[in-house]
Amino acid sequence: MEAIEELYEKIINKNLLVRRINVVANNLINEKEQKQEKQNEQISLFIDYKKQEQEKAKEQIERKKENNLQHAIIDIKKKYGKNAIIKGMNLEEYGTTIERNAQIGGHKE
Repeated sequence: MEAIEELYEKIINKNLLVRRINVVANNLINEKEQKQEKQNEQISLFIDYKKQEQEKAKEQIERKKENNLQHAIIDIKKKYGKNAIIKGMNLEEYGTTIERNAQIGGHKE
């Protein structure tokens, strides 16, 4: 998401209004498939592989935490409804998420 924001800041003309932003991701693979794929790597004399391995382990722990958090959010929403967890900005006067969650497909019947 940070990369998208940086790209947006580079490209956008601040004098114009933005009506719609689309973000597309393609050529995605399942996380399990990615783990099974063996990737070849060129060995370098200038890389500290021990440090790189520690960083990968730390990244893997962070990914596991994020994955667990996302599953918890999904489980709560399944049990208590879509409005069980919302962003604080949706409680503002012009927030529409709560209302839209009550509609079918985000549209009035």
